[in-house]
Amino acid sequence: MIAALIALAAPAAGPTAVVHQLLDGWREANSAKAKATWAPQFRLFTLRKEGKGKRLDEDTQENLSKSMANLKPGSWDIRLGKAVVQQDPTGIATVWAPYTFYMSGRKSHCGIESFTLYRLNQGWKIVQFADTHLWNGTEARCIDRPRR
Repeated sequence: MIAALIALAAPAAGPTAVVHQLLDGWREANSAKAKATWAPQFRLFTLRKEGKGKRLDEDTQENLSKSMANLKPGSWDIRLGKAVVQQDPTGIATVWAPYTFYMSGRKSHCGIESFTLYRLNQGWKIVQFADTHLWNGTEARCIDRPRR
């Protein structure tokens, strides 16, 4: 009973905390922790280099869930640079940041990540995750930051 009251009194996690929960869930190979940040309509987009052009890919929750099921702790380690956060009292927020992605301890790629969140009845939830996988030095602003 006391734990329930404390949980009710605790402030809801803000948009940045929810983004870090997602990334921590991936880093820890904890799919339940990561999925808890998703809105039911969660969408995922990636802009990739393809030859001399670019390709926009949309992934599904099902494919991402399958990928997460095979993770081991440390398999995915996304390190964000300085984030730009915009939040409106009506319940919409964006978190935009450069990142570097490490796969099993090795730098894999980098770019920009953008998260759109809504404050729903359950708190802030990610409705859209979009990132770039661009290695051209001027387009991909790689950061090398220590783990949080």
